[in-house]
Amino acid sequence: MQTLCAERDYRRHILYHYNRYAYFYDLMEFLRRGTRRKAMLLSDWRPGERILDLCTGTGELALTFAARGASVVGTDIARGMLKRAITKAPALRPNWVEMDATALAFADNSFEISLLSLALHHMPIAVQLRVLRELQRVTTRRIVIIEPYTPANPRLFALWAVVASVIDESEYMHEWVRQDFISTCRTADLNVKAVYDTPLRVHRIILCDPGSKDSGNEIGAVAQPSFELAHHSLPQLVQSEAK
Repeated sequence: MQTLCAERDYRRHILYHYNRYAYFYDLMEFLRRGTRRKAMLLSDWRPGERILDLCTGTGELALTFAARGASVVGTDIARGMLKRAITKAPALRPNWVEMDATALAFADNSFEISLLSLALHHMPIAVQLRVLRELQRVTTRRIVIIEPYTPANPRLFALWAVVASVIDESEYMHEWVRQDFISTCRTADLNVKAVYDTPLRVHRIILCDPGSKDSGNEIGAVAQPSFELAHHSLPQLVQSEAK
């Protein structure tokens, strides 16, 4: 079995797949909608808190929060997915930003809650750690991660990986089903508080606290949200392309 580890491999696959099939992505949303609602409840979001939806895709999780009045920034590397997101519920007006998850253009402690949905299993572990550390850096209170369910029985790994790869198109699914993701979170200095499997065992929701930081801010204290969007905001990007 070949282990893929080059960053260019995972980015190339993500950009090709999700830009090309962005308009078909939501056909499978019926499998994810309940998980997203559960994630919103588990996030313990409070009015006035800022939300980051990292790797937002077509924006469904960001819109779930925005529909309840949250101030949300949704970011993704795949422009095609963001173009799809911007066409949904324009009255809710989340801020959509094209941005690489490994190098977030936000100041430390910019968000009280950060979300990461169904993205890390597309990345090698070294890149996962970079993304998780960026989440830890920009988040003050809670991190909610949604990823595919993986069986505990090693005898099921190979079969599960084949079936999941057909549905999900991940190049790293064979590695993902064998990965101890909780240990990965801890390596990134996140405090794993709870793990929930969805009823049909399609997804797993991991709740984390940002853990210790080098800055003087106490964990749990509400930092002043201060950041600049150093990358293109998608509404501006779309308008510039239309000219």
